[in-house]
Amino acid sequence: MSLLSAYLSRPSTQRVLSKKPGQDGFSLIELVVVIAVLAVLTAIALPNFLGVSDDASARSAQQAVITAFKECQVQKARGNTSATANFEPTVMTDFIVSAIPAAGLVTTAIGALPAAADRDKCFVVAAGVSTMNNFLVLPTVPGKFPSFMVSASNTKNCVTGGPIATYEKTYNVGCDSALVTTVVTGWK
Repeated sequence: MSLLSAYLSRPSTQRVLSKKPGQDGFSLIELVVVIAVLAVLTAIALPNFLGVSDDASARSAQQAVITAFKECQVQKARGNTSATANFEPTVMTDFIVSAIPAAGLVTTAIGALPAAADRDKCFVVAAGVSTMNNFLVLPTVPGKFPSFMVSASNTKNCVTGGPIATYEKTYNVGCDSALVTTVVTGWK
């Protein structure tokens, strides 16, 4: 008997040679079940992930208007209540941060905001009396996001964004529904 025939006649070699190719993989049914489970998980999780950037944008807008208010409070504490006291405006693509006089609270819309050069003013001086402005952040796309306002008296108000036909989600980031007031008209 040659060395090759002795090797081929061994039981362990016979087991390896008798095994058919493809017996160690997954069956078609197993693969279909795994793909179906992944599709269901994706359908459940995907909507939650799509709104993450919009939620972050709404939250950053809310923080921007609060920061503007705090910067003006620091100016006031330092005794600088002149018309030249400014806050550092936050640049955002989805929102406009602006200081607005107290008289402009009821019907403020983007077209009614002060001129761009005056949007970062902390105070309004009229007849020698300095009055702190209110601070508002408006979405550039009406109805998609909420509008936030911090008044000179530190009262925070918001108008929730949406829902309108194009935007299915209502962003109500940090708004207390009991305190929601209509500060901005025509944006719901």
